[in-house]
Amino acid sequence: MTEAEALRLLQAGAKGIVRKTAALGSIVTCLRTVLNGRSWMEDSVFRASPDQERSAHSELTPRERQVLELVEQGFKNKEIAMELGIRPGTVKIHLKHIFEKTGVRGRYGLAINGLKHKGLVSLAS
Repeated sequence: MTEAEALRLLQAGAKGIVRKTAALGSIVTCLRTVLNGRSWMEDSVFRASPDQERSAHSELTPRERQVLELVEQGFKNKEIAMELGIRPGTVKIHLKHIFEKTGVRGRYGLAINGLKHKGLVSLAS
């Protein structure tokens, strides 16, 4: 499953996303989380590796946080550039730094990570 597919499933109302290869413990955790009214999916779908688990907002500069928040809201690079009064190339550089600092892969991963930090979705390794 790709990050884009997982995000679409959540947007369509899915409450739990479990891989066919998930361990029994992950399935039970997913079921309990959904039963408690929250969404759940494996964090490994969105992270480069478990060793890189870090808060999306730690170590980021104020400008990187602004870019991250706009990505989480679904803005494209050109829209972010217009919103912040910077060039699209500068947005790409900020995104590169955000990916490096957070260990998150891709825009969809950033969006899901943002939902996680807002408490709207639970992710497990």
